[in-house]
Amino acid sequence: MKLIISFALVLFVSQSLLASEKLSGVRGWFISAPEALYLHGQGAVFVDAREGIKISSFSKAVPLGWQEISQKEFPNQGNLAQASEAKEVLRKKGLDGSKIVLVFGDPAGGWGEEGRIVWSLRTLGFSKSFIVDGGINALQKASTSPVPKRPEILSQVNSSTSENKGWSADSKLVQSELSDKKFAFIDTREEREFLGQTPYGESRGGHLPGAKWIYYKQFLDKDGYLLGESKILAKLYELGISKDKTVVSYCTGGVRSGWMTSVLVSLGYNAKNYAGSMWEWSSKGDQNHPLVIK
Repeated sequence: MKLIISFALVLFVSQSLLASEKLSGVRGWFISAPEALYLHGQGAVFVDAREGIKISSFSKAVPLGWQEISQKEFPNQGNLAQASEAKEVLRKKGLDGSKIVLVFGDPAGGWGEEGRIVWSLRTLGFSKSFIVDGGINALQKASTSPVPKRPEILSQVNSSTSENKGWSADSKLVQSELSDKKFAFIDTREEREFLGQTPYGESRGGHLPGAKWIYYKQFLDKDGYLLGESKILAKLYELGISKDKTVVSYCTGGVRSGWMTSVLVSLGYNAKNYAGSMWEWSSKGDQNHPLVIK
């Protein structure tokens, strides 16, 4: 009988610990849906990052595709547009750096567009930009309940803002630091891409020498919520990616890796998004821009 009670107690405590890791409030660049709804009522702007959305179906959100503030020509379309050009696009959509911007997507079904856009906004100086954890489904679920009164969330938002700390990497930095042990490189693409397939238009297949493979959705649960911090850190440490390293993430065109960079920055890493990613890298000569297939 005592064994049964003890086991039940351990199970209850374990479940409670797991539940406590569910995001509540603000964690770095992420914010929970209920708190996002509260901030929206205080004047924050929702941005709908879902692919192909022209008119958002949620709460008068501003539709914004990541391509709208990116370069247009292959192989550079993963890179951000010039700051003046990108800011003009954002201005026309009613967005400026003084506003709290709450970006949501479809984490389970999308490509991490919300992370790419928040990385872009932060890089452009929009320091009060956040990813809504769980995306559109979380917002719709939270909107069926009374919006919580959370005035203290404003101080959390302000404490999570920061100036651009160099969250971008270009091909020259990647090329120069590939063999530096102080750097770690994460390939956030599908495993088939890491192993050499080119389903999304790369000029060559393979991955950066020494890169670790972490498909970005490994850090989401089945409902599209960000995993708890301990689970994410365990995976990173398992691969030797510790906080004393500068971590550069890449994908095909900087979208999935933008999301990964948002996660890493939120967990205290010195993290950078190589936005040009494989579209750019694979288009360059293989002698100075190597790729590995194995």
